[in-house]
Amino acid sequence: MTRAQKKKYIRIGLTMLVFVLTMMLILPFLWMISTSFKEADEIFKEVPKWLPRRFSFDNYSEIWNRGYFKTYFVNSLFVSFATMGISLVVAMFAGYGISRFRFHGRTLFSVVLIVVQMFPSMLLLIPMYIIMSKLGLLNTHLSMIIAYTTFAMPFCAWMIKGYFDTIPVSLEDAARIDGCGRLRILFEIIMPLAAPGIVTVAMFAFILSWQEYMYALTFARTEEMRTITVGIALMQGQHGSVNWGQIMTSSGRRCTRR
Repeated sequence: MTRAQKKKYIRIGLTMLVFVLTMMLILPFLWMISTSFKEADEIFKEVPKWLPRRFSFDNYSEIWNRGYFKTYFVNSLFVSFATMGISLVVAMFAGYGISRFRFHGRTLFSVVLIVVQMFPSMLLLIPMYIIMSKLGLLNTHLSMIIAYTTFAMPFCAWMIKGYFDTIPVSLEDAARIDGCGRLRILFEIIMPLAAPGIVTVAMFAFILSWQEYMYALTFARTEEMRTITVGIALMQGQHGSVNWGQIMTSSGRRCTRR
């Protein structure tokens, strides 16, 4: 067997492996979408089927028009977009400062940004709850925004700093010779070149806040303040009854927003 044939077979094997892994990740999501269109009696059949016998939109209409689902959905959007915006602005300036300025403790500060991501966020749940209680921020969206920004910002700053490092400093030097200031260089030269990194950071911060459950459950006490993750968890009815159709419907909306 020649070297070219070996490379060909290796490439085919890797492609098949990627396909299998991708299908393993997609199948649960497809099953969730299929279940959301099924009626209650069809969901609990002994022999389940991928496609529903009759596509029904009852779960979608019921969950949207009844209860607090609209409120949960809007709350999650507000908290997620606010977290994304704040994290993006802070991370952008922090990443640019670490990438371009030389100061004592720069390396240590960069390492700390990554080290803090190693600790589970649950370790800070009780301290942050006490802080929010002292500040009178419990049962507000601001408490969740502060918590999520705290967890998202270090990794976002580190990630965007890596993108800034790939941009040649000579571009900034040329712009500075033409009379551009630091802010103008950042917004008109650096940011357009680092657009893929900015989008990645924004998506990371949004997803982190959108899917978080424990802090949302702890900080929000009323239906008006709860997010969609808590709302889905509270769909379990009395005596252990669960409306799986509506849960799959709400989860499908949630995953679509990711």
